[in-house]
Amino acid sequence: MSPLDDPSARAAFEAPKENLQRMSFGDHLDELRKRVFRSLIAIVGAVFLMMPFHDNVMRLIVEPYRILWKDAFREYVVDLEHSVNAPTKGELTPEWTGREKDWLGYCKANEPAILDGSFPQKYTYMLPQLTGFQVPYQLMAVGGVEDLWTFMLAAFLFALSLSSPIVVWQVWAFIAAGLYQKERGIFYRYFPFMMVLLIAGVLFGYGVAVPYGLGYLIRMQVPGVVTSMLTVGNYFTFLFMLTTAMGLVFQLPMVMVALQRIGFVRHRTYVKQWRAFVLGIFAVAMVVTPPDPFSMIIMALPMLVLFCLGLVLTAIGRRHESKDPAVEGAPSA
Repeated sequence: MSPLDDPSARAAFEAPKENLQRMSFGDHLDELRKRVFRSLIAIVGAVFLMMPFHDNVMRLIVEPYRILWKDAFREYVVDLEHSVNAPTKGELTPEWTGREKDWLGYCKANEPAILDGSFPQKYTYMLPQLTGFQVPYQLMAVGGVEDLWTFMLAAFLFALSLSSPIVVWQVWAFIAAGLYQKERGIFYRYFPFMMVLLIAGVLFGYGVAVPYGLGYLIRMQVPGVVTSMLTVGNYFTFLFMLTTAMGLVFQLPMVMVALQRIGFVRHRTYVKQWRAFVLGIFAVAMVVTPPDPFSMIIMALPMLVLFCLGLVLTAIGRRHESKDPAVEGAPSA
């Protein structure tokens, strides 16, 4: 039987093909130059808009460190109270016991102001002497310009986020010219979900992964041997890398759907090999987090939820799977 005897094959054969606009190499370069120029104008304009908001930007950057510091300070006050009320014999002289009582009294009197941010900022450098809590409230700037350089990098990232609708549209306008309407429709359908997952991952890294991960690293330091003196540059690098990693990790459902749509992995494979995927999730969490079970679980739990979400999405998309059992290089189960 001829392939054209099949009505579906004949309809596909006779369907009018979409004509794409032909562009020369020079036309492509002109189009790329135009899109890049518009994107740079948007980014530079957003950078200048961010310049007057130095204090706001730096407060936003430092907030995860503040969360860490406040949690550690609460634990310190509890331990200090226990030490004062039940001192270990032979561990402290009466002089040091008296100093601990003074620290505890100051902490109890000023703890609400210290934790809610109403404590005078210009006196925060005195907190280690007044409370005995040696983790600095403020980040250090090495060389005098590290704070300014960190702000410039942060302002650029904030500006990039602020101008991202324009930048993404310019990039998409350049790429879409070479895509068919069906391919553009797929992008329009999935791109909003990708952005939502990216933002959710960055917020999770900002509010959960960074404070707890950094807190564990600080708690690993040996008291009396190593003192926590974080620089603003090192802290910003840690913050940027971890939030970016979480934003990419949260794309897991979209990666699962993409692998299904191109015929590389089927839904039943995700279900059948779920143990291997869970093991891989915990392996990734172990690599990208500090070496403690708590941090690994914090990273792994949202990834497990995302994997379950990916299972739901791939179950919905089973109608798009190829009927050819060889698409995965294995016989049909």
